[in-house]
Amino acid sequence: MLNMMGGMGLIVLMGLLAVAAVIGVAIYLAIRAGFGGGLGEPKPREVLQRRLAAGEITAEDYYERECALRDSQVGRRRR
Repeated sequence: MLNMMGGMGLIVLMGLLAVAAVIGVAIYLAIRAGFGGGLGEPKPREVLQRRLAAGEITAEDYYERECALRDSQVGRRRR
């Protein structure tokens, strides 16, 4: 009887390890796909806003470049 219970415990342990492995792989793949919460490259508009806030560009430069970004995105949608 004791031997049978030990076998059941081993099966449960293997099942838990399999579930942990699946969760670990899912987390790894999510991070690689870019769902890491801020990991990866910022979007062009975010870079533009950061540069304006840091004083690297003037408001006039910002509006010029923002308009160019908007125009380039509209052109992509038409294709």
